[in-house]
Amino acid sequence: MDSKKFNELLLQRFPEIREDFEKYVSSQDGIETGSFLIMEDIFVGFLAKAISEKKEDTILRVFSFAEAMLNQGDEYACNLIVVGLLESIKTSDWAKGAEPYMLSNTRKEYESLTL
Repeated sequence: MDSKKFNELLLQRFPEIREDFEKYVSSQDGIETGSFLIMEDIFVGFLAKAISEKKEDTILRVFSFAEAMLNQGDEYACNLIVVGLLESIKTSDWAKGAEPYMLSNTRKEYESLTL
């Protein structure tokens, strides 16, 4: 997997971030903009908002997506989930709101983080 493929998959699974994504990448490399930037600057905020608004369906979708990426075993996708998403959650002030929704491999990776 590469940035373009990951970004396309992210937009497919989360069409509600498309507008923010389009604005963000318009001054960068378009669909090929680095996925770590997208994860940290758009997707983490999307999750934080879902948690603050208690949108359980969205939160569950995010963690189902994270779990699927970890389970598929693609090194790029796994690293992106761990570094781009889970590390951001771990250092946030809203981590406690995310933790109950983490699935098995996601939780295992999250708990193994030492920041």
